[in-house]
Amino acid sequence: MMKKRWMATLLASALIVSLAGCSGRTEESTDESRPVQMQEDTENGNESQNTAETQRKVLIAYFSWADNAILEEDVDATTSPSVIPPGNVQQLAGWVQEETGGDLFSIRVTDPYPSDWDECLERANDERAEDERPELVENVENLDQYDTVFLGYPNWWYGVPMALLSFLEENDFAGKQIYLFCSHGTGGLADSVEIITDAVPDAEISDQIFDCYEEDAASSREEIVRWVQELGYKADSKEDGDTLNLQIGDATLTATLEDNSSAQALKEMLADGPVTLNMQDYENMEKVGSLGQSLPTNDEQITTEAGDLILYQGNSFVIYYAPNSWNFTRLGKINDVNEEELRAILGEGDVTVSLSLAE
Repeated sequence: MMKKRWMATLLASALIVSLAGCSGRTEESTDESRPVQMQEDTENGNESQNTAETQRKVLIAYFSWADNAILEEDVDATTSPSVIPPGNVQQLAGWVQEETGGDLFSIRVTDPYPSDWDECLERANDERAEDERPELVENVENLDQYDTVFLGYPNWWYGVPMALLSFLEENDFAGKQIYLFCSHGTGGLADSVEIITDAVPDAEISDQIFDCYEEDAASSREEIVRWVQELGYKADSKEDGDTLNLQIGDATLTATLEDNSSAQALKEMLADGPVTLNMQDYENMEKVGSLGQSLPTNDEQITTEAGDLILYQGNSFVIYYAPNSWNFTRLGKINDVNEEELRAILGEGDVTVSLSLAE
């Protein structure tokens, strides 16, 4: 796996052209502005807090190829993963939102890009050559309420998608703290930071930048969460009942459950008592067992890591101990165990695993 990097200093211009796609939806809107996607539990006016207990209103704005393309029927998820929802930058943005509790906003153009990569590349090049500002579907409603903006984007032609400049120039970012995160190819950040800085000269752009290779974006959750935490943001502590116990032979492991409807349904299932699964080994990378009932799914493109707990096709509980990429639903992750340790605990062949909620 190519190494991931997050930058503490600005990079010089890269020599290799790179593009990275993103993800999302393709629906159209006629509204000139719309509310951003709000984090749940806002009725009490809760805002994100940093470790110093200081409240700061946070916006996570991002541009993605997949959010800005109409998919053709013959698009291949293997050869064009960045345009298949959820793509690279949207996944990164979602993890930033989870950690900060901020509001999510997708930057979308009125004229979608082709889902064919070469055609998209050609149009992006033409837009940059002409210094165009593509028209946006909508803008953020009441940007003044935000003190901090996390801005995500792919590297397009040594820089940024021109729609990102449309967004920056149509809004007033004076005095706002901006943190950048970027998915890219071998060109790295290239000129993107300088371009953004020139577009919003009155903003405070942090030199603590997160960037990762596009191939690694789907498996960069831990890295971007660590970056967000080092900036001073940390998600609220998990509530009681969000810890899962796994009894495997003489070993008792704990796992932190996801905050989604799938994990919630699993908790409701286990509220009546422990459930024992007979799990089979598959392809020397996972143990799979039937739950005996179907749970709601929240599928997304995932590259698994050792300890990931996955819901497959709604009714199969999977423990991964090696990488695999597919559309899965995350249920949680086993705490404090590496691949070698997990392999030893699970053993070879079939295994019996008892699931229960921690008291």
